[in-house]
Formats: sequence, C-alpha cells, structure tokens
Amino acid sequence: MADRSTILLKRAAMVNGGSAALTFAVLVVLAGRVPPPDSATSADRFVLWAGLALWPSLILFGMVGAVILARGLCRAFNPLTDAESPFQRVSQRVLSNSVEQTLIFLPALAALVALSPSADLGAARAVGLFALGRLLFWGGYLVHPFWRAPGMAMTLSTTLTVLGWAVFHALG
Repeated sequence: MADRSTILLKRAAMVNGGSAALTFAVLVVLAGRVPPPDSATSADRFVLWAGLALWPSLILFGMVGAVILARGLCRAFNPLTDAESPFQRVSQRVLSNSVEQTLIFLPALAALVALSPSADLGAARAVGLFALGRLLFWGGYLVHPFWRAPGMAMTLSTTLTVLGWAVFHALG
C-alpha cells in the first residue's frame, strides 16, 4: 500500500489537473464574450488595463496586511530572531510567491490589452481567474501544502494563456 505522502501527491495532481482544465475552459468562454466597451484607443485600453490590474494589487495588499497583522498578534517583530506562527510563515511564503506571479502576469495582461484586436479583449477578464487562483493558493496552503496546487494551477494556466495570447498578437 502506498504511503500517505504518495496518496496526497496523487490527489493533489488530480485536483491540479482538474483546476487547470477548468481554468482553460473558463478562459475559452471569456475570450468568446463581447469585448469591454470603449476599447478603441490606446487611452481606453490603458484605462481597461488599469482597472483590471487593480484586483491583483488588492490581493497583494491584503496579503501584506495579513502578514503585518500576524506579526503583531504573535509579537514576532524581528523575522530573524522571533518565533513565527504557522499562519505567518505560510502567509509570507504566499505573499512572496504572489509578488513573483503578479510581476509576470500584469505585464503580460498589459501586452494582451495593448496588442489584441478589440474582438479578443474579452480574454482580459482572465484577471478574475488569476485573483481567484491566488486566493485558492493561499487558502489551500493554510490547509496543507499539497492543497495549494489548485490555486497554483489556476494562476499558472491563466498566466500562460494570457502570455501566450499576447505573444501570438505580438508576432501576428
């Protein structure tokens, strides 16, 4: 019989694959939807991107707030010497990973919005999946490290799709 970690890895892989497939399906539906209004000029597209970029920024801000709050509640003011709670350690790791993921996603989203024909701008709404993926990653990580997989899969699938679509339009 397989050990517990092997079983957890298999379950996480199945959930991860399901999350990626669901994300791609939702992205296909979003891409086929009517583009946002007033997306003809560069200024309109910048306004669209700025409005979409707000959501990942709010997620990051919430994560920073959670780390600050956790640090204050457990009185772990010095991260080098003070004992940290599990919530604080997980939230710091999630924040670090989310900053990295957002730094890849937001420029890709900007390129998608700037380079896509108006008919394809519905795909820019993928920002909702990215934000949801970050929250699922955080919540899953708090439950067990294996359960961060669905959120990571959603984030990665969304980022790869947006990045790929932007590259496609950049080359086309």
